[in-house]
Amino acid sequence: MPGPSHYEVLGVSREASPETIRAAYRNLAREHHPDRNATTSSAGQNSEMSAVNEAYRVLGDEERRAAYDSGLRGGSAVGPAAATGAGRSTYVSPSPSMHKRARISWRWVLILASAVVVGGVVLSLFTDPAEPPTPDGVLRVGDCVEIEADLDAREIACTGDPAVDRVVRVVVDFNEPCPSLTEPHRDQLGMGVACVSIPG
Repeated sequence: MPGPSHYEVLGVSREASPETIRAAYRNLAREHHPDRNATTSSAGQNSEMSAVNEAYRVLGDEERRAAYDSGLRGGSAVGPAAATGAGRSTYVSPSPSMHKRARISWRWVLILASAVVVGGVVLSLFTDPAEPPTPDGVLRVGDCVEIEADLDAREIACTGDPAVDRVVRVVVDFNEPCPSLTEPHRDQLGMGVACVSIPG
């Protein structure tokens, strides 16, 4: 058999205003607080005080109260359940719909997205385009090279003309072959073999 409803615990009607519920909770909290009632047993005080706190937790929140009232009308047990064992009450945990959801207005999302786009456009107007990296002498895939007289490959800046630029496709060890459509040229620093694309 279910225990008293949260309204009965606080001693208010179902139509009670939030101010009435708050005032009833404060009065009962003072009345049942363990510091004020040293004469009654601590187990009884804890049970009564926890029932008062739970009742106010549910009825003091607009969404929880609406869900609780809906449960009362539908006959489901949303509040305290029957007392069990040594004077302890069990509670049915609130449903997920009783928790508040974060509300974000679509207007704020639109304003934020617009600000990010405008900021990106303005930033791009005042920044210089990135310059291609200068040759550092270490051959990597994608670097342009010039073939020296001794057939070593030396890194140079790319011209952007695919008919002229000789590009490193793969860098392999000295004992490995280069893939087709590439020529093997020793790295000028002696780090390996650069497989360079064949021009034309």
